[in-house]
Amino acid sequence: MRDSRNIAIFSLSRLISELGTSVFRFALSLYILDLTGSASMFALVLSFTYIPGIFVNIFAGVFVDRSNKKRIMVITDLLSGISILLLMFMFQFFHDSIMLFIVYAMVLSTLQAFFMLAVNASVPNIVATEKVAAVNSSNQGIGALISILGPVIGAVAYSKFGLEKIFLLDGVSFILSGFLNMLLIFTVRKDHTVEQKRYLDSLKDVYHYIKQRAAIKYLLTIFVIINFIIGPALSLILPFIVYQALKMSPEQLSYIEAALATGVIVGALLVSVPKINRFVTNKIFILIQLQALMIILWMFPKWPIIDTNVHIVLMVGYMIVLAFTGVFNTMGNIPMLSYVQIYIPEHMRASILGVVSTVTTIAVPVGMWVYGATLEVFDWSYITVISGVGLLIVGIIAHRNRELREFFSQTIEPETIRTPGVREVDI
Repeated sequence: MRDSRNIAIFSLSRLISELGTSVFRFALSLYILDLTGSASMFALVLSFTYIPGIFVNIFAGVFVDRSNKKRIMVITDLLSGISILLLMFMFQFFHDSIMLFIVYAMVLSTLQAFFMLAVNASVPNIVATEKVAAVNSSNQGIGALISILGPVIGAVAYSKFGLEKIFLLDGVSFILSGFLNMLLIFTVRKDHTVEQKRYLDSLKDVYHYIKQRAAIKYLLTIFVIINFIIGPALSLILPFIVYQALKMSPEQLSYIEAALATGVIVGALLVSVPKINRFVTNKIFILIQLQALMIILWMFPKWPIIDTNVHIVLMVGYMIVLAFTGVFNTMGNIPMLSYVQIYIPEHMRASILGVVSTVTTIAVPVGMWVYGATLEVFDWSYITVISGVGLLIVGIIAHRNRELREFFSQTIEPETIRTPGVREVDI
């Protein structure tokens, strides 16, 4: 009963706040382009949504681990909403100030970095172990649905109501999400055997924990490589291929990206089924290999039998490939994240996930720069094939790695073993 209630509240709060943010960010991109006519200016504002999160994730994990995670979720959502409403007020006087939007990006990124650390570390506290994957599936599905709905609603709302009303929508959505999070019931394990150390010593313990566990180090490396390749592939290489190289229309590109989001939703629904989740947990790295094969298939317009002038064929082909890419990506990511959430001890869960978030966040912009430069020099088909082959090799090596096989074969979470001084309480 508690699990079903928590999943419903958690999913609704994420849907409300993330949809509001997606609508606002899309409308903001249109406003900045209307205001400046500069894509680079929008890229500047966008970059400030990444930078604060990198630093927060490095150092804030220990703080989140030591604090009441439910309280952090509620406070950061409420502060996000209040901050946006204050920015809406300032927008009345500085409506043409790019600095105002940079401040918005930095404030919201900082608050939401704390929020996401608390959320990812709290999933095992709001549901039973066997339901962790279901919550992560719900999160992924909501994210994919929002990636479809957000731009559509944002475009309509911007043209009909303007940016000021969308400011209001985003602020209210965060505040409503904060009140919903108050209704969550957390089960927190009070471990009196864990010594409260100085902040810096706790930070050192986190890196010592990672250093001592080969499987965690290998996983971090894999996360970096996957984000270095797949992040830029989806957000940079795919639009370049479809829109620039093949001269397809923006509408056709949107259909292809919608197919990817649909694949993510299907994958999330599949792994929310416990039997399927258990089946794929030991096959995560095979799913990475399948993603690699999908990326290699992106070069199918170069096949002699394909007429690149028939855009409908190209669009359908990419929609099929991207839909399977979304399915394989989600079916691998959710069990991997769920297993790590369950395995890591509660008193350092946010800290470890903060390290994961930092290295993966850094990998994406670095990958963007590298791929952006290589697209200027090499034909896009070579880049997709080399990227796919590289990811395929990583998947094969990971699948054969003994430490990783043993890590994902564990059936008992270390913390579920009852020890003296540990008790569970609901908050």
